[in-house]
Amino acid sequence: MLRYTTHVCLVSQDEELNITPTLHAGFKPDNVLLIYTRWHKEKAHNLSLIFNQHKINTRFLEIINKQNVPHISQLIRQAIEQILVDNKDTKNKVVLNITGGSQLLALLSHEIFNELKLPVFYVNKETDIVHFLPLKQQQSHQFHLDDRLKIKDYLLAYGIKAHYRISAQSQSSIADNHKKLALTLIENIEQYQKPLAKFNYYAGQTNKSFQAHINHNDLKDSNFMNLIHLFVDLDIIHFTGKTLDFSNEANRFFCNGGWLEEYIFQQLSELKETLSIQDIMTGLEIELPCGSKNEIDVAFMANNRFYLIECKTKKYSGHAAGNNTLYKLDTLKHYGSNQSKAMLISYHRLTNSNRRRADDYQLKIISAHKIKQLKALMVEWLNG
Repeated sequence: MLRYTTHVCLVSQDEELNITPTLHAGFKPDNVLLIYTRWHKEKAHNLSLIFNQHKINTRFLEIINKQNVPHISQLIRQAIEQILVDNKDTKNKVVLNITGGSQLLALLSHEIFNELKLPVFYVNKETDIVHFLPLKQQQSHQFHLDDRLKIKDYLLAYGIKAHYRISAQSQSSIADNHKKLALTLIENIEQYQKPLAKFNYYAGQTNKSFQAHINHNDLKDSNFMNLIHLFVDLDIIHFTGKTLDFSNEANRFFCNGGWLEEYIFQQLSELKETLSIQDIMTGLEIELPCGSKNEIDVAFMANNRFYLIECKTKKYSGHAAGNNTLYKLDTLKHYGSNQSKAMLISYHRLTNSNRRRADDYQLKIISAHKIKQLKALMVEWLNG
């Protein structure tokens, strides 16, 4: 593999295709030239933030007038010739990443690099393999990109700031009693579905002291009381006859569905090597360039692609509630690349209407007893 001093990148929608070759061990350049139109100026700026964090210098070439093709060609040629002058003592001076950008920029840049007898490469989105062009002459130079892209870098490329509750954490750091509880609730899901819906209700109705009072009828529900004692026996909550005491926000959150997030995080951690997972986060709080905020329950990068999961333990009251969750998930998925995938994991069954909506949005669903097969379904999802 040859290392080039400067990568010329064409800015487009799929920002990770400009990031992953630039961060690849042994292929990482000292400089990057970003060529972009004024519609992608903000994207170029976001890319430069990532490159600077990785100690790569960034240059910019903004194409203002897309109508004047000869002028655009002249600007690109001048920029490339200047790179060659600046790196006159360097053997492998510059290479073009032709994967991104508009068709016009790609065609003009490729033509100039051919005329100057300079190398060009393309990143296959499906395989993460770098192919040098023309293929017949440089087939031996192809290589597979490292899975080095982290969630924060990926999101920053799209102008999204990220904060998280748990990241890059080993499964052993999750409390053993939490793991035991999650396994009990999932292995006996048919028994605990209805009681858990009640339990979520009370966890959402706590007062300032993180307490909730149980009504008389629910105290007579043996399955509900058994569920409460699962949490009590593991010292996660306290129960004093008629009152649930969660003690603090962390316990309340855990009881109100956080346990499922932790369980999924733990399962993904165990699959990290099998699925080439390079980064995992739970409780990912994101802030869009417009300032609006949202939260992703579980997010991970695998094979340089972004995956997000919404976890729900509450029972939806009707079609609309479930469809609203699916709409939110579809919206979150489209904040980044069109290669992103999203999944809803629900402790309860979803309606046929919800499933049809998920199909329309190309979202994966794992619900009710299917959660018992979570690992196998995760492998199928990523490999598919």
